Amino acid sequence: GMGVQRWLNLELKLVADVGVIGMPNAGKSTMLSRVTAARPKIANYPFTTIVPNLGVVDLPEGKGLVLCDIPGLISGASEGVGMGHQFLRHVQRN
Repeated sequence: GMGVQRWLNLELKLVADVGVIGMPNAGKSTMLSRVTAARPKIANYPFTTIVPNLGVVDLPEGKGLVLCDIPGLISGASEGVGMGHQFLRHVQRN
């Protein structure tokens, strides 16, 4: 017989040890670029970061710490202000 065909939208969820959250232009991407080998886009205007950026901080004994630079959070994001839900969907507490 014939199999079932479906179109699925899948989303990869990345897990970081530390999520760096703050206002737009607060220096989150700059900090990530200084403490890791990550090279996120850095510019002097709000919402330069539109997707989370990951970087790894090298620690002694071959261990590492994954940092995530998350797009800027502004007041009213839960109501859709700024990047609204586009931002909030990247943040989850464990």
